[in-house]
Amino acid sequence: PVKAPLLGSGFHTGVGKESRAQTLQNGKRQIQQLGSQLQLNQHCLDTAFNFFKLVVSKHLTRGRRTEHVIAACLYLVCRTEGTPHMLLDLSDLLQVNVYILGKTFLLLARELCINAPAIGETSCHHHEMITEEIM
Repeated sequence: PVKAPLLGSGFHTGVGKESRAQTLQNGKRQIQQLGSQLQLNQHCLDTAFNFFKLVVSKHLTRGRRTEHVIAACLYLVCRTEGTPHMLLDLSDLLQVNVYILGKTFLLLARELCINAPAIGETSCHHHEMITEEIM
């Protein structure tokens, strides 16, 4: 019978750290690329990368495409910083279904406990606004 690797075994811990560092490095590069296409400033890009680091540390990237997670992190920044970007802008850039990005965004906002209100909206309308935008 094949034995499942132990979580504490040194070999797997080392591999995990290496892949995590690689994930962060790749994430930073993709955030810079996509963010510059959206003409976001460095503060926004840094904030998006901080969100991405949190997402990786909470293992929320598992089962999700990195580009979707990156887009959701950038959109989180757009919402928290009040930039005029829409989720549709990101889905157009990535050629990804806006509904998929919307689901990823909502999940990350909830898991990271980030209140990302729409401009001019109260937080109680937050979920309906996003749902309308992605429908």
